[in-house]
Amino acid sequence: MSKATFTAELFEGHKKVHAAIVPFDPQELWGERPVKIDPRRDGWLIRGTMNKVRFLGWIGYRWGRFFIIIDPETRKTLNVKAGDSIVFAVEPTESEAAMKIAREQARLTTSPSKRK
Repeated sequence: MSKATFTAELFEGHKKVHAAIVPFDPQELWGERPVKIDPRRDGWLIRGTMNKVRFLGWIGYRWGRFFIIIDPETRKTLNVKAGDSIVFAVEPTESEAAMKIAREQARLTTSPSKRK
């Protein structure tokens, strides 16, 4: 699998979740279908670097765009805020640690189910 490198701006979205837009379709680039993160969210598990700092995470898809969530601890480590640019180098992984992070972060982007 090839690493994808790109630069993206950090933005603050709904519920104060910070993310960066991924400028490619992971399925097209890597030829892999997304995995089930939770009952309502799919994504691609990734490993790589942000500004040369290693991380595990996932690429999600919502509102017609692919994104990577950047948690508060990572933002602090990178010393970045909304509007700053981040250099990414990412590739797919099957890591259980990446899945754990993806499941925690997916809760931030998924509204609770509605009672019927």
